[in-house]
Order: sequence, then C-alpha cells, then structure tokens
Amino acid sequence: MTDLPPQTPIETLLQTAMAGQLPIKAFMQAFVASEVVLLTGSLVTPDGTGFDPLLFDKQGVLHVAVFTDPARVGFHSEQAPHQIRWLMLDVLRRVPGGYGVVINPGTTLGFEISPAGVGEILKDFA
Repeated sequence: MTDLPPQTPIETLLQTAMAGQLPIKAFMQAFVASEVVLLTGSLVTPDGTGFDPLLFDKQGVLHVAVFTDPARVGFHSEQAPHQIRWLMLDVLRRVPGGYGVVINPGTTLGFEISPAGVGEILKDFA
C-alpha cells in the first residue's frame, strides 16, 4: 500500500510538489479545493453529527487522518470502518484548535500539517 502510484489528479500534484517541481502554494491551492476521504468510527448524519474521526498522536499532538483516495486507507479502516468525503477546506474548518492533520498516514505520498499550519492555510486560502 505504501508505494501506490498516484491515483488521482491531486495525488499527482502532491507527488510533483514533493519532488520540488511545483510550488507548495500552488499545490495547497488545489488541495484545499479537492475532495478527500476521512474515516470515522460511527455513521455520520448529513449535518455532521456522529463524526468520530480517526486520530493519530504525533508527539503529544492529535492529528486528524485524511486520505486523498480510498485506495490509501488500507488497514486503517479496521480502526474506523466508515468513510465520508468532504472538501479539504471544510475539513480544515472543522479541525479543533490544537489539532493537526496527517495526510495519507503510513504511505510515502503524504505529509503532516501542524496545528499552526492549519490556521495558516485557513488564513491564506479560506
């Protein structure tokens, strides 16, 4: 699972940005407008009630797990069996203060956004 080639246009852009061939700002502009997959431990109603996201503890800071394609979920679905799709910008708006975001955890095509980074992205792109 960790070495899947890009599955979506946003993953192709991510790979290009990680290789230094695309400015991070250009990638982030496309990323916040893209649809992502989140895992949740319970069913989510249309108003968002019941959202119990998959979280990772990164050195004492909780991070919400986000996947750029269902193919990236892998074994994580054992911990949180339900999937929802949201625009990345909506995800960032819902991340609680003090939480970060981890994109495609456990894969080579991923990265982390610190809690401060979440705020910066919202300031720059929302």
